[in-house]
Amino acid sequence: MFAEKGMRVVNDIYYMMKVNLCWFLFTLEGGIVLGIVPATMTVFDCIRDRMKNDYQSGVYREFKQMYWGNFRASLPITLGFGLMIVVLFFDTALLNGVGRTNVGLQIVLKITRLLIVLTGIFFFPVYAHFDLHGVKVWLQPFLFLFICPLQVVLTVVMLAITALLYMINPLLIFFLGISLPAYVIMGMMLKKFGKLAEKVPYMREV
Repeated sequence: MFAEKGMRVVNDIYYMMKVNLCWFLFTLEGGIVLGIVPATMTVFDCIRDRMKNDYQSGVYREFKQMYWGNFRASLPITLGFGLMIVVLFFDTALLNGVGRTNVGLQIVLKITRLLIVLTGIFFFPVYAHFDLHGVKVWLQPFLFLFICPLQVVLTVVMLAITALLYMINPLLIFFLGISLPAYVIMGMMLKKFGKLAEKVPYMREV
């Protein structure tokens, strides 16, 4: 039993390493700016597929197929992330300027920044799991922050631990990079996503 679980962990780590390598390659292939969003979407797609269906086939082939499917749909999403970055920039500028002398404005700006960052983080697992279109693509990750606050807090804690691990050993970023936090997030969310899909009619699984 212990040996079987140990092998499972080793296989998962090896899988994450291969997915992370694919993320680097296809981010570069998309020209970085246009490639990073579809590559990140594909990381979550692959990990979700592995967790839900115990998928074991060739990682590169699966990643490539999913990536080009995501690439065609990712342009408006990339623009959405670009807008979020612009808002964060102005939010920070205001916080460092007018916000220094206004405590109320400081609180509003910090809460706004936190919500934008969390929405950006949870966009990827929500998009990978649910068949959403139009405004729901962005609205659902935002609403998820309030629907499942416990899962959000636990996920943030796990991401903080992952970041600390990367700070202690930066070499892990090269091997596990985006795939480890993606694995953590999907692992935390998958069961909750399944329950939501049963209760909310429009939240159909992919």
